[in-house]
Amino acid sequence: MASVLLATASMADTLEVNENHPTKYVVQKGDTLWDISGKFLKKPWYWPKIWNVNPQIDDPHWIYPGDVLTLVWIDGKPYIKREATTQKGNPIPTINAEAIKTFLRNDVILPYDQAQLDKYPYVAGNNEERRLFAETKDVYVNGKLNKGQQYGVYHKGQALINDEGNKVAYHAIFTGVVVGGDQYGKDGKFNKSYLVKNKTAVSNGDYVLPIDDNGYGLYFVPKAATVDTTIIGLAEESSGVAAIYDTVIIGKGSKDGVSVGDVFSISRTGVKLVGETADDTSYATMAGAGRRLVSSSDNVLPDDVIGQALVYRTYDNVALAIIMNSSDPVFKGYKLVKPE
Repeated sequence: MASVLLATASMADTLEVNENHPTKYVVQKGDTLWDISGKFLKKPWYWPKIWNVNPQIDDPHWIYPGDVLTLVWIDGKPYIKREATTQKGNPIPTINAEAIKTFLRNDVILPYDQAQLDKYPYVAGNNEERRLFAETKDVYVNGKLNKGQQYGVYHKGQALINDEGNKVAYHAIFTGVVVGGDQYGKDGKFNKSYLVKNKTAVSNGDYVLPIDDNGYGLYFVPKAATVDTTIIGLAEESSGVAAIYDTVIIGKGSKDGVSVGDVFSISRTGVKLVGETADDTSYATMAGAGRRLVSSSDNVLPDDVIGQALVYRTYDNVALAIIMNSSDPVFKGYKLVKPE
């Protein structure tokens, strides 16, 4: 076992250590970096402040099952001491892939630009003239597909509007899986594909895109976000509400300074009140138009921080984040702010 002390050069921010942190922790298979960070710190996104790259050891960025982690104090500052195992498998991921496996393999964003959308293959129909298709049916796809390869089928959902009020993408709703077959028609215009799986009904006009069997990397370090944004959509659009381990779509992307690993605090906007005394106080939404009109503009409850969300995938103008914890239901329109 090689014992290495990992520390940061600067401790400008005060780290809040969990009162119930273990003296030592042996990393287990199935652990995630977020969970381990939470064992030692009240705010897991500050993990980089006590864990730093040491170039003298192999794979200094990652933690492996069997590693022993110890929280120690030097000059009043917390540091992590790592005793590295000699048995190396895969490092532990940042988050649990099971929680987001559907969104790792299947896209949930379609481009807003129609010229780009027109390049994508789509379900044309079948010779039974059906508009909805179920498993074990042949469908013709307008476009070229590889024979034997699986493809995801997506319905174009609502337009996604970013923080500046611009339509930047469409919500892609996963409806099923087809396997590419032979090309038919003039210049091989149509692919006779086999529908092997339904999540919901596949219909004419649904887009057909390759499934990413490799998924997206789950090995990144949580860090505090540097911008504020808004939840502009829920990955499960039909539910209307999100909770822990659900995916949300946020209104900024890589072009706006959002990157994988960013942690946001989920903020619920304070509600407006009317009335200035105990006898006439009420919520503005329950008051008449006249009372709302004359109510004080600063008679508003403070915003509530109700949880955290972690970005695991970015696009140019939007990103996907998983709700890591939340004390209350989360809705579209909630603010995501830089964590304190």
